[in-house]
Amino acid sequence: MKSGVILASALVTKKQELFDTMATKYNILISGRKTYRALTEQEYFDIMEDLSIQFYQTGSPKPHEIQTEMYNDYSEI
Repeated sequence: MKSGVILASALVTKKQELFDTMATKYNILISGRKTYRALTEQEYFDIMEDLSIQFYQTGSPKPHEIQTEMYNDYSEI
């Protein structure tokens, strides 16, 4: 039974590694220009938070000037 648990654990770890390599990536475009590329979800949220604070402090960039591109990065598989 012990070897079965170890095998199952190894499979879960391998599945998590595969999932991590296929995770969604984000690009942020400001006024049509790709300003941030290949961001992880956490990086994306951190930058969007920074941009919102910047907007309230300076008035720029305006929300309608910001676009997000999402894609799955399969290149590491």
